[in-house]
Amino acid sequence: MSLYIYTKTTEDINIFEGIIDLIREENVDIFVSVEHKRNFRELNSIKNEMKNTDILLIGSLKSLGISKIDIANELEYFINRKKFLLIADIKTSYEYGVSQPMNKAILKTILDSLLLNNNIVKLEFNKKSNAGRNKMEFPDNWEELYEKWDNEEISSKKFMEESGLKKATFYNMITEYREILKANKDFVNKYKLS
Repeated sequence: MSLYIYTKTTEDINIFEGIIDLIREENVDIFVSVEHKRNFRELNSIKNEMKNTDILLIGSLKSLGISKIDIANELEYFINRKKFLLIADIKTSYEYGVSQPMNKAILKTILDSLLLNNNIVKLEFNKKSNAGRNKMEFPDNWEELYEKWDNEEISSKKFMEESGLKKATFYNMITEYREILKANKDFVNKYKLS
């Protein structure tokens, strides 16, 4: 069994306090993924890697999407494929243990609440949070180029040429990537994961 922990750079890692110890078992592989709030590449990768015995722990429903429709679609994915999803800020998703019938029932209740707007689960979205252009994904060779650039093996200009990014986009992505690396490092240090 594997435990996947998925969080956004904007989420407080303290939200996972106690939950990891509650669901951690012997010989469990723990994987941590941190992403920008408008990016979902890692989430999709985790979903593809997960087996039916694996668990995905997220901070909040907003980790699943930027709109109610996105979140509802993701909840349906986990319900229909019988994959475990625990939500740190919804205690009922993990406090009764992790069993498939219970998890599926809780996720279904959350989904129904979301779709019926009956306020069992409240989501507040900043209307302007998705304004502007579509989010650009990191180029495929990003990690390799970043490491070379960070070690001063290549210049910023060379990095931009090889990644195909313009100057402003390049520096915005550098800032975002550093936030992700810092959040990931903080998470690993806080929960003593290796």
